[in-house]
Amino acid sequence: MPFGDGTGPMGQGPGTGRGMGTGRGRMGGSSAGAGPGGYCVCPKCGAKVPHQRGIPCYNMNCPQCDTRMTRG
Repeated sequence: MPFGDGTGPMGQGPGTGRGMGTGRGRMGGSSAGAGPGGYCVCPKCGAKVPHQRGIPCYNMNCPQCDTRMTRG
């Protein structure tokens, strides 16, 4: 039964199922929550320090210029 607005009957059409993401899953990138390894990077001067488990990079200050670090 078409509705004329492109949606169609309930439960049919694109976007109704699960698993339509990119397939990367949890902890699949280098963004926030990327796991215990890696580096914290200063967005201002580019300094890198090893990431410390349990301490988010944004809670650390750059040892060279005192800017808040980001995950790299």
